[in-house]
Parts: sequence; structure tokens; C-alpha cells
Amino acid sequence: MELVTLNEMLRNSVSLYSDRIAFKVKKDGKFAPITYQEFYKKVEIFATGLLGIGIEKFDHVGLVSDNRFEWIISDMAIIGLRAVDIPCSGGSSPQDIYFKLNHSDSTSAILEGETQLSNFYKIAKDIPQIKNIILYDKIKIFSEKEAFPEWTIPINFKEQEEISKKFKSEIELLAKNNNKYLFLSSKAKIFLEKYLDKNIDNLLREVHLKDKADSVKNSLINRAVVIGGEYNKTHSPKIYSFEGVNKIGENLLAQGDVSFSEIAKSGQSNDLTTIIYTSGTTSDPKGVMLTNSNFMHNVINAPIAITINKDDNFLSVLPSWHVYERIVEYCALRVGASTAYSKPFKQILLPDLKNEKPTVMCSVPRIWESLYKGIIDKINKGSSLQKIIFNWAINLGEEYKNAEGMLNGNWPLFDRLEYTSEELAQARSTVKRLRWKYHLADKLVFKKIRELTGGRFRFAISGGGALNETTDRFFNIIGLIITEGYGLTETSPILAGRTKKDNIMFTVGSPIPEVEIKIVDKDNHSKEVANGEMGIVFAKGPMVMKGYYKNEEKTREVIQDGWFNTGDLGKKTYNGKYLKLLGRIKDTIVLRGGENVEPLPLEDKLKESEYINMVIVVGQDKPRLGALIVPDFDNLKDYVERENIKYENIDGLIHHPKVVSLYQKEQKRLISKEHGFNPFETVMGITLLPHEFTMEAGEITETLKMKRFEIHKKYKEDIDKICG
Repeated sequence: MELVTLNEMLRNSVSLYSDRIAFKVKKDGKFAPITYQEFYKKVEIFATGLLGIGIEKFDHVGLVSDNRFEWIISDMAIIGLRAVDIPCSGGSSPQDIYFKLNHSDSTSAILEGETQLSNFYKIAKDIPQIKNIILYDKIKIFSEKEAFPEWTIPINFKEQEEISKKFKSEIELLAKNNNKYLFLSSKAKIFLEKYLDKNIDNLLREVHLKDKADSVKNSLINRAVVIGGEYNKTHSPKIYSFEGVNKIGENLLAQGDVSFSEIAKSGQSNDLTTIIYTSGTTSDPKGVMLTNSNFMHNVINAPIAITINKDDNFLSVLPSWHVYERIVEYCALRVGASTAYSKPFKQILLPDLKNEKPTVMCSVPRIWESLYKGIIDKINKGSSLQKIIFNWAINLGEEYKNAEGMLNGNWPLFDRLEYTSEELAQARSTVKRLRWKYHLADKLVFKKIRELTGGRFRFAISGGGALNETTDRFFNIIGLIITEGYGLTETSPILAGRTKKDNIMFTVGSPIPEVEIKIVDKDNHSKEVANGEMGIVFAKGPMVMKGYYKNEEKTREVIQDGWFNTGDLGKKTYNGKYLKLLGRIKDTIVLRGGENVEPLPLEDKLKESEYINMVIVVGQDKPRLGALIVPDFDNLKDYVERENIKYENIDGLIHHPKVVSLYQKEQKRLISKEHGFNPFETVMGITLLPHEFTMEAGEITETLKMKRFEIHKKYKEDIDKICG
């Protein structure tokens, strides 16, 4: 039977793997298993509940939440209804939520909880077409004995006749955050108004606000939303809890309602399933339209290409709204594997790795780079003996793995087809000479590092950006296999990937089945470049998106004759089998002298420094390059203590002459002719920044990629100084 829709895929997996574990979800700190049969029942119940509240076939539904089990239930329910979901990060700003829900013509939205509902309230009046809101987490409402809706949790607003501690704390948070709203009963609002009349000056002092009392008081009152027990009878949009929708679904199913099953079975391969908005690094986000057939290409072909099977258990740390994590969860469902939900924070991730012992984990390069730097930092702070043993093991391991990689074909060649007989003979000699020493190093050092991942890893998959070579090399040395993959939202997303068996270092592997990839000249897209030469990556196949929603012009710009222009720079190995990424065409810096510079290799090299956390290379239309550097403040503070450098605050620290000198030396050490950089790339001014680039400041995307255009605008004066 040919599977052509995601719902068909899920029903097929339920029939094959009914009692196997599909998901594991934290309950009271422990993972609770959910079988395939139980999962599909939850999808059926929720989907039937959505029909019950008026959501119909082909409706567009916003999905504003981070990684959690309810997300995949909602996603599969909406798709099963032949409706369309519009995923947004749980951390999306009100403006971002407005743009995506409005542009996508959404008529309902699923929100994670109170933060997301507050953000929605800020823009609700501008999107009156939203008729239904569903909340995963019930919100707290300050109420005493009044009636309250099922989607709220009542909390007392006073203790005897005094304000309660929780209510006071919430008012303080409201004063500090203009995006926040307060949900309360009519009696609680009257109490709030009287409280502010008497205590507004004290409140301003306690939260360190210098605004005028009347202005703050009016703002607080305007953001106090009265919620009555009959809210849905008098308000639009209507609001329901996730539990409430499920109860509606259960009741309808108990009455014999089979609407969801009938709609799901009528699904077509060309049905639009989702509109995913791109990060918008240079302009407004574009809505990528993906169909059942787009996703099903990946669902059928990716598990074969990356060799996952029903015995695998995944640890999920990426947000489900990201298409990369989403397709991995679909693939796991396709083959009968299980997925346990974790978080990408070491205090959660490390214990989950130890307890769950996953065989596969998908992540972005930043996680592996952080793990690598964390290991190096720990060694640097360890004893002299630990450093000696670690450095001996790494140096020996590098020599051994280099030789082994030449013999098993794991090192890519871009300028010739194969190694010479002399090179191979030398490699065989090295492997023979170092084999027992490598096994000793593995026992003393590498095995202990691998055990941090639970000890059962078959491999990890890194995607969402290129893994830098230093990190890639390190994990190869210690025997933790990271199989890098490549794709874009517009390609559903997987185009190519390394595998455990065919793990070609520093590349993103070969195209998965039915995917064609060509490298074209940057200035003449009709001309393919020779293998080994750099150009723009073009892709073709059934995974290419339907187009950008309501944006035919942009669609025509990127899809011509079925070929999708990825905008990525890359080159193929000399044999044409494997792809290496080299940056983004839009990121290319053109200096005033006409030299073209790809910033990514420079940034990757600079991040090798133990003193550098984040860096962006700049210099467009300037006579020389510059680098905006966010220090690794933990390591920098260790350095200034050793050097007895005195400073008063962070600003004083990053401008201290000795600190600036340290970073100038690091830059010159790393960006040098000896490391393969051109003379015009080695002339680089630097400036140190006091804090990381963040999503909240609009400097990085939801997928942790730098918004270069925004950063250039924000730091224009600094760039002018360091680049001349």
C-alpha cells in the first residue's frame, strides 16, 4: 500500500506497532510511556473536539507553543482534519504572532499558556478573524468565589482584607512587563483599582520605575482583563482549555461521531498541511507552504537514508515548530521508534541522557559546540595530570583518526579522485602503530566523555546549520558519531545527510533518494560549476515546497524549472557524491577593494578560542574586515583574576586595554596565513560586546541564526570604527 498522506502513515504505524511506545512524556519528573494506539486515540479525540468547537476542513490554525507532547497531538489532529497549521515559537513576540496569524488567514489559534495568551491579547483587536483560542496550560485568574471558566485556575486575590502575596507579586510583574496581561474577576479588578489608588507610589519604588504614577496606573488597569464564568457567551474569540476540547471530543465519539475518521481518510497527497514562516533575517518572514506529498517524500526516504528503525529511541530537545525536529518525529512514527521529550538545557538534558539512554538525538550545531567548549573548559580547569592525559589522548586520536579516515574513505577530496599509494601506505602504517594506544586513550578518556550521552548512542544528527570543522573533528576523535544533515524549510526539509556507514567528515553527505543537487555559478545560474568548485546549491525533487503563501513573486524568484535556489554556497567532492556547505550567498562580504569574503569560516575559526562565545564578522563596503565579539565571560573572568586585572563593571572589563589586547592576539593567532586565510581576511579590527545576541533583541532567529542585517544596523557605529 502506497502511503500518500501523513494521516495514512500514522494509521499504518498504529496497525503495525500498536503496543510499542511512541512517546515518553515527563510526569512527576519521570518519563511516562504512551503507545502508538494510545497516541492515535488522543489525536482522534482532540481532532473531534476541534470539529465540535467549529474548526472545519481547510481552516488555518495557529500553533504557538514550544516543544511538548500536546504539540504533536495538535499537529496530527489538524492535518488529519485536512486543515492547515501555522507553527510559531512559544517565545514569539506579539508582533510576530500578529504577522503570522494575520498573513496566514488563521481563524483559530492554539496557545501554550499564559505568556502566549498575554501576547495574543496585545494584538487581538487587530485580528478579529480569530474565533477560537485553545490553551494547553490553564491560566491563573485572581478570583474569590465568583464563577470562572474551565480554562482558568482561580487564585485568591486577598487574604482577609489585605492583598494576597501572589496578587501583589503579579502586579509587580505587570508593571515591569508591558506585554503582560492580568486575568481576574470583576471583584478582583475593583480591589486592584482601590489598591493602586493607595499604593501606586510604593509600587513604583519597589519595582524601580521612574514613570509617572498616573501613567503606570492606567497601563496596569488597561491590561487587567476581566474574566467571567460565562466568558464564551459574550466574547470573541471563545477560549477553551486543551482538556476542555478533549472532553468535547470524547463526548462526540461516545455518541458515535466518526467525522474525523471520514475526513482523514479523504485526505489527498496535494493537501496543504502547514505554512511555516521563515526566520526573516533580511525582510518580513515568508510563509512556506508544504503539502502531504512534500513531507511524505522525507518520511519515506529519510529513515532509509539515515538508517533509523523501530528499535531506536530518540531524545527530543529541539522545538517541534522547527521543521527539522518535526520531520524527525514524523520519521520516528513511520518506523515504529519512540521519542522522549527533553529540553536543550544541560541541567535537564544531561540527566535525561543518563536516564533515558537514547540511541539517536537530533540537535543544532550550537548544542555540540557548547558541549565541546564545556569539555575543554572543564579540562583547562582540571589538574595538570588531567590536562596531560587529555591532550595526549586528543593529539594521538587526531593522528590515528586522520589515518583511519584516509583508509575508510571518510575524508573528503575536492581536488582529486583518490589518495596516492604512498599516502595510503603511510596511513596503514600509522593505524597499525597507534591502534593499541588509541584503544588505551579511548578507555582512559573518550569512553568517559561518551558516557555523558547515556552510553547507547548509535549516532547523533546535527542540522539547522553547518557544524564547524573543529567540533566535527573533536567528536570524530572521541568516537561519538555525529551525522550532519542538510535541508531548508522550503525542502520539507531534508536534502542530504551523512550516515553512520558513510560519514564523510566536514560535509553534509550525499543527497537522499529522489533529490537532485547541482552547484551553479554565482553569476550565471544556468551554468554548473565543476566538482570541487564553489557555487550556489540548487535542489530539485518532490520535497520542494508548493510555494510562498500569497507571494508568487518570491516563489518565482527561488523556483525555476523545478529547481529551488537554496541561497547556500557549497561545493561537491571531486567524485561528485558529497556536498560541503560554505556559507550563504547573502552573507558574502564584498570589501571596498572588490574582495569577496565568506564570513562563516572566519567565525568558526574565531570560536575555537576559549575566550570567545559568539562572533560576527563584518565589513560590507569597507576597506577591511571587523569582528563583533561576545566574550566567554566565565573564561575571561578566570583570565583577569590570573592577571590581577581590576575593573568595576562589564563595560570596564571589555574596554580594559589588557583585555582588548588579549582578543587582538587571539584574532591574529587564529585568522592567519598559516591557517589558510588570505591577506585581506587577516586584517581585522575587533570590538567586544557586553552581552550575547538574543531573540528578544531581534539579533538572532528562532533557530539561533544571526540576523546579520539587524546586527549591522544596531552596531553601525562600532563597525565604522573597526572597519575604517
